[in-house]
Amino acid sequence: MKYLFFTVLIANLLIFSCENRNLTGSENVSELENVTFTNISTSISNNTLIASGTITNDNQSLSMSPPWYIECQYYYENTSGNIFLIGGESTLISNALPAGVSLNWTLEHQVDNPDNYSNFTINDLRAYKN
Repeated sequence: MKYLFFTVLIANLLIFSCENRNLTGSENVSELENVTFTNISTSISNNTLIASGTITNDNQSLSMSPPWYIECQYYYENTSGNIFLIGGESTLISNALPAGVSLNWTLEHQVDNPDNYSNFTINDLRAYKN
């Protein structure tokens, strides 16, 4: 009986711990419309690639209700001109964003050797709900 309990407990932990993982670039989300990303900048600090900017809810009357997310993909170009995906990041926004209001955001991606990515860029920037 004890073994059955632990087997069921472990199975539940594995199932439910994987359920809430957010994969950047997933097509199984609802992208939020009527938003504008501005003032986008990138920088490197220690072993962190940083992207930041401002998002504005351009809707005339509807608020963006929480929870919602902002995500992007990080890329770099090698000396041959080939573009490579470094990875992606997302952040949970747990506040409503009223119509016409802006919010500053920052996404950070950890890397082992930031010198390899001195010319990194971001793309695939979006706001979405699960």
